[in-house]
Amino acid sequence: MSAWGNISTKWDNSESLINKDKDTDDSGVEEKFDESYKKFIEKTYQVINHIEEIGMPQKNEQIRIVTFRSFNTVHFINYIAKKEIIEHLVLAVYSINAEAARFINDMINEGLIQKATILMSNLRNKAHREKEQITRDLFVNNPKVDLFFLQSHAKIVAMKTIDDNYYAIEGSGNLSYNSRVEQYVIDNDEGFYNFTVNWMQKVRELLKGKKELIET
Repeated sequence: MSAWGNISTKWDNSESLINKDKDTDDSGVEEKFDESYKKFIEKTYQVINHIEEIGMPQKNEQIRIVTFRSFNTVHFINYIAKKEIIEHLVLAVYSINAEAARFINDMINEGLIQKATILMSNLRNKAHREKEQITRDLFVNNPKVDLFFLQSHAKIVAMKTIDDNYYAIEGSGNLSYNSRVEQYVIDNDEGFYNFTVNWMQKVRELLKGKKELIET
């Protein structure tokens, strides 16, 4: 049993949230959608085993870190939520495990995260069935979670806190545990937070009514 109790892994094909019919040829994303954000900010570099070794960046600061031990990006979210309530959590998720999903859902239900917008990849990787069950069991039925699916390989965490911090985390790691070497970039930058929120909304609007987008 995990630290968050038993997780159901039963699968029911009747309500698949993962899109089997790829629609990239006529979705319009490739031709119509490009976004960029550029800003020069102070950077620091660290190699860590635990988040507490570095803390989080100050406003307009960027931290680049490398992790060597088993690590899950969800620990960044939990570390921040325990220090300052997250008003809005924005996630672009490629892969997530059951414990991370339960962890995020618990933080939302406990009021540590007030609302969440989650873009979940519907690319058919080896963990897709687990992702479907996790989202069905937890996120779909949570009124504070706005969940949608599309063909994405993005791995982004962005959040606005009640202390007026705007953290963003990008990296090679997923919301699942592994012992691989992973690199992360952590920003405290309102402009980057807004950039992430805006591009997710734009691509969602662009794909409205197309098979590539699944909204819950």
